[in-house]
Amino acid sequence: MLKRLSATLLTQVHKSQAGRMGNVSDIAIVRGAHQSAQNITTSCAPRQPSDPTGASSPASQAAVASQHRPSEATWSDVPRPAKVLGLAGVIPFIALAPPVAASLPLIPAELLQNAALLQVAYGASIASFLGGVHWALAMVEYGGKQASMQMGTDRYVWSVTPCLMAWPAVIMAPGPASLAIASVLAVVHAVDGRFATQKLFPQWYMVLRRPLSAFAIAGMLITLVGSFVSPEAQQQQHDNGIEEDKQQQMES
Repeated sequence: MLKRLSATLLTQVHKSQAGRMGNVSDIAIVRGAHQSAQNITTSCAPRQPSDPTGASSPASQAAVASQHRPSEATWSDVPRPAKVLGLAGVIPFIALAPPVAASLPLIPAELLQNAALLQVAYGASIASFLGGVHWALAMVEYGGKQASMQMGTDRYVWSVTPCLMAWPAVIMAPGPASLAIASVLAVVHAVDGRFATQKLFPQWYMVLRRPLSAFAIAGMLITLVGSFVSPEAQQQQHDNGIEEDKQQQMES
């Protein structure tokens, strides 16, 4: 009797353990199937194309582009000698404008009488100088041999053009002459800007040229305005200059 009871209990215990093991196995199988389904879903999901630059947004793309973009030159990049000489070079444009020269102290009478003519002659010489810069850079093949081969002829031709454009102004009356020189300086600045975009100038060159050209053109326009305000005085300066040239020719 006791043996049958113990055998019955052992049978039930084995059955319960087998049931528990079956449940655990079932649970493990379910979990494994679920994990496999997730893996399959993940592997089948469409992937975003990778960005070779590593940029994941427009903002980051702009940041990468800004890093590769060459920085623009500033006033601090201009060599000190070029600054000093350039700023000194615009003084005659302003000081020799007749309305300005008349208000300056200690100006000799001879200089005051011929201020407009001296300003025009100085403007013509500066235009010639600006053209000569192209001749010099073309000789040293600035910008590389390939660029020099493509633009060399243009640079040599343009280097003598400002001089020829400004030359006739020295025999004009101060009013038209000042307008001619101002126009030549404006054209020269525009052409130099085109060459600068092709990296045929140092980066700092146009940074220096912008204020200098503005002051020079302003000085010539002051003379132009003054010629309308007091045309008699301007014409007298022109006549005095011609008379002095005749006297020098007679003496020689």
